[in-house]
Amino acid sequence: MFREFYDHCKNNHYWSPNQKILLAISGGVDSMVLLEMMQAAAKKDQLQLTVAHVDHRLRIESEEEALYLKKYCQKQGLTYYSRIWEDADKTKNTEARARKFRYDFFGEIMAQEKIPVLLTAHHSDDQAETILMKLTRGSALSNLVGIRAKQVFGSGMLIRPFLIFSKEKLEQFAEQSKLVYFEDHTNQTDTYMRNRLRHQVVPLLKKENPRFLQHIAEFSQQITSADEVVQMVIEPMYDRLVKETAEGWAIQLTELKQAKRSVQTFFLMSLFQHTLIPKGITISQDQIQQLLTMIEQPTPQLSMDIEKKWQVIKEYDILWLKKKQINYEENLFYLNENEHVFLSENEWLGLELAEGTLIPPEIVNDWTEFSLRISTQTRLPLTIRHRKNGDRISLTPNLTKRINRLFIDRKIPNLMRERAWLILSAEGEIIWVPQFANSYLSIPKETDKIHYRLLYKIKE
Repeated sequence: MFREFYDHCKNNHYWSPNQKILLAISGGVDSMVLLEMMQAAAKKDQLQLTVAHVDHRLRIESEEEALYLKKYCQKQGLTYYSRIWEDADKTKNTEARARKFRYDFFGEIMAQEKIPVLLTAHHSDDQAETILMKLTRGSALSNLVGIRAKQVFGSGMLIRPFLIFSKEKLEQFAEQSKLVYFEDHTNQTDTYMRNRLRHQVVPLLKKENPRFLQHIAEFSQQITSADEVVQMVIEPMYDRLVKETAEGWAIQLTELKQAKRSVQTFFLMSLFQHTLIPKGITISQDQIQQLLTMIEQPTPQLSMDIEKKWQVIKEYDILWLKKKQINYEENLFYLNENEHVFLSENEWLGLELAEGTLIPPEIVNDWTEFSLRISTQTRLPLTIRHRKNGDRISLTPNLTKRINRLFIDRKIPNLMRERAWLILSAEGEIIWVPQFANSYLSIPKETDKIHYRLLYKIKE
């Protein structure tokens, strides 16, 4: 069995001679077989092994087991690290929180000791249980690959070399080699879903087909390959269509609308994998289907709420993914010549008597700039506010238009309408709507030698 293990690892380039390797050792049969195998491999390739153990303190025996492992490593000349999980409440979401604690610990050791590889003892039975759990709960294609044999982790790689072996084979090796290991009695209870699958489901499937574990491994590999093909199509599309904004993400819909529904589906799944799922937000398949329907509908402006105050807003050919906006308050600002003001964290406005007389703050130097020259006959101070019902702007001597109608005609999305600023003279005449329109009333006359210049800068 060692020869099969060693050849598998070398063929897959899991390590190089003289390399440092971190072993995650719990003290159970699987990890103790891994420790035995890697000690033999270390002699062949002059590997530098480090053992990491976490005492979760979920069983009274765990302290004694940790002590045995420490003494064993000292006797074998192995570097040994251990940590106790001292969380006060270990009754809620225990598996997930314990796992995070373990892997955070492993990552710290790898960074501290500059160890590029972490090995764990997950085997093919673990793989079967994981895939069955995900199928039962419902999961995206990329997650159905189950336990990956090799993946990036921390400052290096996480490798599971035992996925080619069954639990039974590891137990047989431990018995033949007379290895000392510890049984975790909590694994015998059916409190957790994984244990129920391990005790009640997997044995039946093995009995139904002795090659069940092999078929699971092949299924996992096929899913991995299928996901790689999908990502070859979706990732370039994601890079083209998705842009991160100060408030979330903007997705261009023109190309997406023309794609097949299957491509749209995987695109949306990839979108959430990149954006909200890392924030702990769950996206269901029902929500994906609702979004697909929203994209297809001819209605130009639609919205859909997601959990934790996030929402998707469709505005013409853009899909916005952002947190819900609170109602804009009645913010009023006033400007006299050579004064400036921050309208928000991402917007700045200044008024200078002549070009160059006002020096903007350094922070706005790289922001997108819009400017407008206005007549010095415009009475100051200028007032800056958001739009109100009935607001009108004079576009020509004979044409005034409601601001709301102006936005509708130009197909300005609702969110941008709400955020737009209006700049008014002291008489209350709208002279400029930055980025959208300016009034003829503010245009300097040809005889004017001196004029004001309005500068509007926005961080996009």
